[in-house]
Amino acid sequence: MKKLFFIFILFVTAFATAQNGKVSGVITDKDFDNESVAFASIQLKGTSLGAQSDMDGNYSIVAPVGTYTLVVTFVGMQTVEITDVKIVNGSTTTVNVPMTAEAATLGTIEIVVTKSRESQEALIQEKKNAVTIVQSIGAEELSQKGVSDAEGAVTKVSGISKQAGVKNVFVRGLGDRYNSTTLNGLPLPSDDPEYKNISLDFFGSDLLESVDVNKVFTSGITGDNAGANINIDLKGLKGRSALEVGLSSGVNTQTIGEDFKGIDGEGFFGFSDADLPVSNLRLYSFENQLAPNVSSTSPNVGFSIAGGKRIDIGDNYLNVYGLLTFDNGYKFAERQVQNTTSNGTLYFDVEGEKYDYETSQIAMADLDYRFGKNNIEFISSYIHKNSQSFQEYEGVNNPEQEGDRVFVRRQQTNNNNLYVNQLLSHFELSDRIDLDVKASFNAIRGSEPDRRSFEYLLRDGFYSPNIDSGGNNQRYFSEVQENDYNGIANLKYNFNTSEEDERAHYITLGAEYRTTHHVFKATTFNHTFDTRIAVDINDTDAIYNQQSINAGNFRLETGRGSALNPNAFDPFYYIGDKTTIAGQVNYVKAFSDKFLINVGGRFENIDQEVEFNTNIARSSIDGASTIKESFFLPSLGMKFNINEDNIIRLGASQTYMLPRFKEIAPFRYDGVQFSIQGNPDLEFSDIYNFDLAYEYYPTKGELISITGFYKNISNPVARVEIPSAGSTLTYLNVGDNATVLGAEFEIRKNLFVREMPDTGLEIDRESKLAAGFNASYIYSKQDLEDPLAQFSEDSTELQGAAPILLNFDVNYNTFIGKSNVNAAVVFNYFSERVFSVGTRGFENIKEVGVPTLDLIGSIGVGENGKFSLKAKNLLNPDIKLERDGSANNVVLSNYKRGVDISLGYSYKF
Repeated sequence: MKKLFFIFILFVTAFATAQNGKVSGVITDKDFDNESVAFASIQLKGTSLGAQSDMDGNYSIVAPVGTYTLVVTFVGMQTVEITDVKIVNGSTTTVNVPMTAEAATLGTIEIVVTKSRESQEALIQEKKNAVTIVQSIGAEELSQKGVSDAEGAVTKVSGISKQAGVKNVFVRGLGDRYNSTTLNGLPLPSDDPEYKNISLDFFGSDLLESVDVNKVFTSGITGDNAGANINIDLKGLKGRSALEVGLSSGVNTQTIGEDFKGIDGEGFFGFSDADLPVSNLRLYSFENQLAPNVSSTSPNVGFSIAGGKRIDIGDNYLNVYGLLTFDNGYKFAERQVQNTTSNGTLYFDVEGEKYDYETSQIAMADLDYRFGKNNIEFISSYIHKNSQSFQEYEGVNNPEQEGDRVFVRRQQTNNNNLYVNQLLSHFELSDRIDLDVKASFNAIRGSEPDRRSFEYLLRDGFYSPNIDSGGNNQRYFSEVQENDYNGIANLKYNFNTSEEDERAHYITLGAEYRTTHHVFKATTFNHTFDTRIAVDINDTDAIYNQQSINAGNFRLETGRGSALNPNAFDPFYYIGDKTTIAGQVNYVKAFSDKFLINVGGRFENIDQEVEFNTNIARSSIDGASTIKESFFLPSLGMKFNINEDNIIRLGASQTYMLPRFKEIAPFRYDGVQFSIQGNPDLEFSDIYNFDLAYEYYPTKGELISITGFYKNISNPVARVEIPSAGSTLTYLNVGDNATVLGAEFEIRKNLFVREMPDTGLEIDRESKLAAGFNASYIYSKQDLEDPLAQFSEDSTELQGAAPILLNFDVNYNTFIGKSNVNAAVVFNYFSERVFSVGTRGFENIKEVGVPTLDLIGSIGVGENGKFSLKAKNLLNPDIKLERDGSANNVVLSNYKRGVDISLGYSYKF
């Protein structure tokens, strides 16, 4: 493995301003079953800082960092003074105060310092104090930048981008197969067999407290990881009670005035029926028509309601929290699609229209029981996401004679249901021993019901179904079922015996178990014609019916064969089973106030098997694809505090990448432009990771950081194009070695901060203009050596690795009276990157770089209401795929997404 030394210049810009924290809690009446005390006076002794408790006894005071005496008074009750209340920068110190009417000694009052992970300032402080390199984005920043889901959140982090038409993100040039996703620290299954990770747009901003991006491997993270572990923390109840309702509506500018073509059989809420409607190939019993449902475009709508309450149980309590949401959206795009032969000759050239409708519903319940310093939490979530796409194209497709035209109509629904059940617990067994135990059961139930893909050839003055292949005129049904079981136990032992010594010195020991059972099955119904029959493309249901079967115009066949085949209804399938047993140890010691070391090791035993019986191969004949491996994965981290605000960090680790089920299963999936199939001969990759970072924290909420990284990947996997029955993509271990190295720069700076007059609100009121900027440069190279693939080049960039990534935002936050006003400008850009690697004369397909500009604004209405306005993708650039290899690259795909404009209103009761 090659050695690489990172050299970079450290620079310091010094500013000094005050740092703030918060003290909050609940005032209760000890003599009356701990009923809330409303309108009590709470003061920080010797200052002008104070607050009054609300109807539920809650109070909150923002104050500079320091140690105070808290004084609580109420008419007719004894004054309570609590000394040594420490206010910590970016944190909340919780002091719950019981009061009494008599002159009696109160019991010990517990003071707990907690962090709200929704605040940007708190997350920056958390990053500063963290043992390892981590980046987080919280609910506050999500709202300010108009981020609607977890996918949008992580693309605001340096070194992360998203590829058009691809569900998941690329981290430092490494795509979906190199990343991992967790929810509250527990693994999640994928909703789509095409991907290893669940689509991050499942998790709307209503669900999110924060999203953490761990780009540096430690022993507590799965070893099947090289880009990042993305951990999603869900919201829970804050305070004693909460209730918030939100409404929104909007449009995509390209849909305005369009007659929207939808798919017959799909409803507004998108709950699709995946059952096969045909049990006899001599009977045409499909329930859905081929003609579209045409309607005027409706506005996009959204609704959410979230709330909860704290229930006191003796000296303990139970937090109950729930959430319901609904969202939908309409989009229209005009699209150009082309393809070429290996010598660059254009043979497929069509233009058309694409109508997309998406809808999602989320339900979540959270029960969090807290007793002393311990808690047991149960979270149950149901997430439903339905996507409907209606596409029509007309043009040229490798004509047999001059003048031939082709008309293609494709109707596709993807219906996904995710069920998540988690049990989380934390126990403080002693002053020095903590135990965390987590378990989950996750289930995916997905389907692609009745995909209708039909092709018509215009020749001799009339259209007819294309009779080249029965697959040209096809209805397709598929289902995915996955059950995922997880268990994690971590024990932490703190070696420190002195309360005055706050330096980290502890060890964690952990064990993990995960087993996944994945079943995919698909049935295709081909409409096979022997001769050309005239058809009206605006009334194709007139030819695809029982009368045509009776007349012998076409035969209905499955992928297994005709009605004469007794196995005709046996679906194509693959079954994947994977079990992971892991153990980990991590030792952390701060040798001084300046130097800390973090040493870890992780052992993983993997047993993965994929059985298949598909349209390409059978494991009963060719053998199942099996990977049985044991990995020992060391990790090392060091942190050096030059002083309180300047930090240097180092990380080094070994990880691996395991091919996912669909990358292995040899099933051919047909799309409009490309087909894709798995490769059962794929092998795992070994990866070595190095990171070196410098961080400077000028003042509260500000950050300057520079990070250099290097990755060496042996036996890398890439998506490649092969000329097999048209344009087909597959996966190969393309060579012996791949290298990724680069640098990331990030700055968050308050351009000005001005304190505003007090209006009695229990919040820190200030007018602030802040800016954030991050940039990444990524150099990647993978050797291309497989002789069977006949690569067009000796090496290439990694698939999805954009050399340049930029994110920039400016945010202005102020108050008009008691109303909070926020406005933000957000800009993103990624440069050209590889979409797929060319083979056998085909050059690489590249995705053209795309800039994105969003404007976000909100204004408070009174103390509890808020209007928000979003205008996204204002530049509306072309989304293009191009093939290299000529003076003028061939544009394989080109469309615009349109500008999304939405208005929302929310109210907190």
